[in-house]
Amino acid sequence: MNLYFAVFMPTIEGHYAVEFLDFPEGFTQGSDLADCLSMGADVLAIAAEEYAKARKPLPKPSSFEQVKAWAETQKGSTGLDPDGEYMFQLFSAPNVGMTPVRISVSLPKAVLDGIDAKAKKAGFTRSGFLAHAAMAYGS
Repeated sequence: MNLYFAVFMPTIEGHYAVEFLDFPEGFTQGSDLADCLSMGADVLAIAAEEYAKARKPLPKPSSFEQVKAWAETQKGSTGLDPDGEYMFQLFSAPNVGMTPVRISVSLPKAVLDGIDAKAKKAGFTRSGFLAHAAMAYGS
């Protein structure tokens, strides 16, 4: 699960702008903090879906220190309250692209038997075992 910081920045009109350092295309605004929580989750979900459609990996989440430093550079930007206090919220990116896809793979029978035995011992289906193994291999 990827967690991304959103920055809630007060505007001169008394609302909040919401931006993600890791998703420059993902920004929104809301009339109050509760509105921003909902809007921030929506904009992150939309951005993550667009990455999945483009077959682009999600960006590596920035650290709080990186996000805080970036937020400082935004103070005084057009429409933002230069004296306003910025707030930070972690959002979880949805697991897009995790929908199962049926494929055909050819394996020697002895290898397939070994996979099935290991899957059963681990409490997985064959597909679940192969997916788990592939994700563990990439770590």
